[in-house]
Amino acid sequence: MLPDHSPHHVHLSTYSDTTATSPLESNTPSVIMWDRQCANFNVINHVLSECSLTLCRIKSPSATQVLKKSSQCSIALVGLSADTSPSQSGLEIVRCLKQKGFQIISYQEDGQSWALGLQCQALLAGCSWLLDSTKAEFGENLRRLLRHVLQAEAERANEEERVKGLMGKMGIVGESQTIISVFRMVLRLSALSDTPTLITGETGTGKELLANAIRQLDPKRSDRPILVLNCGAISHGLAESELFGHRRGAFTGADRDRKGLFRAAQGGILFLDEIGELDASLQTKLLRVIQENRILGVGEEQEIPVNVRIIAATNRSLEEMVMQGKFREDLFHRLSALSVHIPPLRERPADMQPLIHHFLKKCCSNESVEPRAADLDFIEALTHIKLPGNVRQLENLVRRALVNKIDNSPLTLSDLPPEVWQELSEQEEKGAPLASDAESETTNSVNLIQSSQPDLHSTLSNLLNDNGWSLSQSLNYCEKLLVESALLLSNGNQSQTARLLGITSRSVYNKLRKHHLNFQ
Repeated sequence: MLPDHSPHHVHLSTYSDTTATSPLESNTPSVIMWDRQCANFNVINHVLSECSLTLCRIKSPSATQVLKKSSQCSIALVGLSADTSPSQSGLEIVRCLKQKGFQIISYQEDGQSWALGLQCQALLAGCSWLLDSTKAEFGENLRRLLRHVLQAEAERANEEERVKGLMGKMGIVGESQTIISVFRMVLRLSALSDTPTLITGETGTGKELLANAIRQLDPKRSDRPILVLNCGAISHGLAESELFGHRRGAFTGADRDRKGLFRAAQGGILFLDEIGELDASLQTKLLRVIQENRILGVGEEQEIPVNVRIIAATNRSLEEMVMQGKFREDLFHRLSALSVHIPPLRERPADMQPLIHHFLKKCCSNESVEPRAADLDFIEALTHIKLPGNVRQLENLVRRALVNKIDNSPLTLSDLPPEVWQELSEQEEKGAPLASDAESETTNSVNLIQSSQPDLHSTLSNLLNDNGWSLSQSLNYCEKLLVESALLLSNGNQSQTARLLGITSRSVYNKLRKHHLNFQ
């Protein structure tokens, strides 16, 4: 967790006609400002006033620890000086604000004398725009840029509301930027009706729900059926007939012709869940179907053309299975031409509360009674425990709590099963970090960097434990976090990320695909 900063340690002051307030408390649009020299204060304050913005000046670097980006406070102005070292020039302020999601406009006290390399340092730290404050047109340039950024922010907010509305119609519940980003990917790939799609994610994250959303948004197939086959729940001997059909008499027990799922789903979608469990021989036949759009039923002599979109899902790492020789590499590349990854619930704690409320409403609607409420201690307890079953396990816990409830009062900690109490009690005794103690969705990686040496050992032990003490899986997870951090610092620019990590741009691209990272 980030260190606690009590109010007397935070140096924030607002320059406006109103009483000074923190941007965390203000309901008016605000802009954060850091500048040691403040030579341009009057110009900047005048421009912000014209744009109906409140100026909130940071007087101490420690103040950035408590700042949070919000719809009312998402822009930062940072003054950089060429005559100071990088560590003193505000670049650390830029990095911190960038990690928190702020859009950063930097201005230079003497822009014409700045070397190209120093300007690149500012861009790498997270600045989106660089202005020269010595020019006469500085105020006008700043005014034009702020209006552009504000308009873009308003359009982005409207687009996000539209996305959330579509998510609700598809039955996808969540408020985190992570799940919104996942759904944006769904919107893009659903339009590519003839390309196979791979959905990855842990058990219980909602892969089938996402497949149904793709089908509803697919312009060519929304009015056609979606059929489901769980590849791990059918015997290898019957799977071929189930997929491709058979002719009567093709084998013992085949007393009638069978169409198979591909022909039954003609014009629609075939959802292959747990694709990693598919038999090797069927992997070969499935690859041919994807390549040729033709199938051959068991006992049949002539192939038949089919028009079916394949959506596959797995909770396993197909890349590792390819390296182990358990999954065809060419099939993996075909299936993952379009891919989307659903992060586990522990990586998106902001979705816990809306999910709990959704399940309460869902359960009570089935019983034709008034929806129940949940106290904060109930929500906090479920946020802090490990949920390997993710959303599915969360729903089951909410249902169990409702069953245990003897009146209509809000659900509390006492309504949860004893195993939840036990887990929370053990966490308290061990002093272990709670499962979702996160200031933001990137805090896990920040904590790892900021931890002291003893805490680092504890964090690594927890990391290994969460990954079944598998070194390769743990290193894979750490690589993902490091790549994400570098991308945040470089504002999603893959070339800059490559320079930060000391690898090639191609390697960055491969790691994005490997870890299913989606950066806007």
